[in-house]
Amino acid sequence: MPWNYEVIDLNDAITRAMGRKELYKGWLDAFLKDESFVPVAEAFKNKDPETARNALHKLKSTAGNLSVMSVFRQAEALGVKIKESADFDSLDDDLKALSESFYSAKKMHDDNISELLNYGELSF
Repeated sequence: MPWNYEVIDLNDAITRAMGRKELYKGWLDAFLKDESFVPVAEAFKNKDPETARNALHKLKSTAGNLSVMSVFRQAEALGVKIKESADFDSLDDDLKALSESFYSAKKMHDDNISELLNYGELSF
């Protein structure tokens, strides 16, 4: 899977990291481990709306700070829906879409880490 700037916006990400690609890579590596998504999945499995809202907020915030835009958008949308309805059965498709976004970003990162490390130098 080639790098997709709609999934992870490297322009924004490297700017946020003030050009420090290795620093950003470390943050991204830590975020894209399975453990980042597990609290969301567990909250939905347990049908716990408060824990789900908190886990989604953390996932959304971290994704936004790291410019993982596909996960940010999906987590934000699901967070709004869970505020409106705690009917977890009606949110299965949304949770699946978020999971697919997260693991798609993880795969793209894993397959293309050299593109991140070779990303063009920015001027500040």
